[in-house]
Amino acid sequence: MIRAVPLALVALLLAGCTGDEPTTPPELPNVPPVGTIATPPPVEAAPATGLPRVPSTSTTRMAASHILISHAGAINALPNITRSREEARARAAEVRGKLLAGGDFSDLAKAYSDDATGARGGSLGGFMEGTMVAPFEAALKLLSLGQVSEVVESPFGFHVIRRDALAEVHEKHLLVTWSGAERAPAGVSRSKEDAKARVDQAVAKLASGTPWADVVRTYSDGPLKEDGGDLGWFGRGQLAPMLDSAAFDLDVGATSPVIESPRGFHVLQRVE
Repeated sequence: MIRAVPLALVALLLAGCTGDEPTTPPELPNVPPVGTIATPPPVEAAPATGLPRVPSTSTTRMAASHILISHAGAINALPNITRSREEARARAAEVRGKLLAGGDFSDLAKAYSDDATGARGGSLGGFMEGTMVAPFEAALKLLSLGQVSEVVESPFGFHVIRRDALAEVHEKHLLVTWSGAERAPAGVSRSKEDAKARVDQAVAKLASGTPWADVVRTYSDGPLKEDGGDLGWFGRGQLAPMLDSAAFDLDVGATSPVIESPRGFHVLQRVE
């Protein structure tokens, strides 16, 4: 079973970040679950928003986008949300009507959603079956790809849900950074030139047959080094641009060339 990447890490790797390393993940990053209004993920692991994720024994993964209309008294409702439950229901129905009339889901999520995912068009990315609150997931399972749900109530408010195609990769990541690079860990004093030499040494070790996990633990400055740099699953657009295309272009089992970002030098390995 693939473990979830800590939100704090996600923020390091998602789109909108200037580096990599999955919060929240995305070392590198996705996507939040419905129910926990979280900060949109930046660049390093995968995010979560909306519904609180819980441990799951399922291996089935799904993908969705949603628009959440919260109300006073709902779980995680922000202090400035004063609308009543009925007002929230009516607003959700209004948004759904706009969608059915041809409105763009991403634009409407940005304009109306009270969940942090609204800033990125409502996308929750991929997640394991059994990780979302029951009403949300039950409604999602009834949808065909691209279909929009009825208004769905959960403890977080009222959702309008769209089932999305699942397009994800599972990657591992090695990061070598330098003093002055973005989010460089405390204690890193090497120069950029020394960092390049170090990542080249790591690549040489991999080429000689040294196991990936051993190389990552020895050379990586990434927060997931003790786990072999395992980023878990993430979808397109969740990593910094210079990492996103490389991650999806890799064949399963392949390792990327060294990729430079403002955070350091990266090497990716595709697991699935």
